Amino acid sequence: MHYSIIKPKCKKEIIEIDKGSLKTKRKFAFLLEIGDKILDNKEFWANDEVEVVVDYYFTDSKRPKEKIEVYIIEDIERD
Repeated sequence: MHYSIIKPKCKKEIIEIDKGSLKTKRKFAFLLEIGDKILDNKEFWANDEVEVVVDYYFTDSKRPKEKIEVYIIEDIERD
């Protein structure tokens, strides 16, 4: 199947994390899967690199906290 544009349908979520604990990896858009947490909610070309959240943590320590927006992919349309 040939496609060039990836259109993820996402649910926005705001998470609170320990500052500096966010870990991401870069993934080609054509490899995105339902359930992936991404940092941008837009259309991508199939060969665009997308930052996907791999891990983060939130502790009860006095470490500074930050809130970030992540988008959880619920469906993917490929054109």
